[in-house]
Amino acid sequence: MPSDPKIICDDDHRYYVRVDEVMREMPSVTTIMKDVGYYPWAFGVSRDKPEMEIKFPTEQEEELQQKLDTAAQRGTAVHQITEDLDRTGELPDEIAPELEPYIDAYLDFKNQNNLEITAIEEFVYNEEFWYAGALDRVMTINGVRAIVDLKTGQTACTTGVQLAAYLYAYQSMVDNGEFTRFGLHLRPNGTYKLVPYKNNQDLANFLAAVRVYHYKRNI
Repeated sequence: MPSDPKIICDDDHRYYVRVDEVMREMPSVTTIMKDVGYYPWAFGVSRDKPEMEIKFPTEQEEELQQKLDTAAQRGTAVHQITEDLDRTGELPDEIAPELEPYIDAYLDFKNQNNLEITAIEEFVYNEEFWYAGALDRVMTINGVRAIVDLKTGQTACTTGVQLAAYLYAYQSMVDNGEFTRFGLHLRPNGTYKLVPYKNNQDLANFLAAVRVYHYKRNI
């Protein structure tokens, strides 16, 4: 649950923040990053400019989109199971076979490290730069304060930028202390990899993307 009741997220993953007693939509971190080209593999329709729908003229592009959709569905399912596990301490009675390796990897991560979870799926936002998002975990890992993003896909440099955005919002809302950014990559072979992201330019790069995003909507 979010620590701040001012922010909500609907079923379409749109974020709304209460400003002067009015709920105003706020773009998500991933929406901003897609819009300015951080995810060149992301196809689809721009929410703000539906006339810019991208067509898929070849079978290869259609196949790529199907793979992306499948990966997104898998990621959503793994996120939900791990969230429920961390909230309740319980796993569902049945887990789809294709998801089992990812859950096994998460269980190994929990069992092999000394963890103290502070926040789960925390909604965060920043009014100054006008963006929002959901931070997967805030936790202490073997004595290190960390924010963690769970990934079931390939390692990507964009994860560092994404985490920098979440951390900046979290620090402005909740805790201005020092945190290490990690991507927790759950692999299809049942193993995991905890990847630190330490590029000092990640936040500056995201804030530049925010400025471009808002500029495009004001011209």
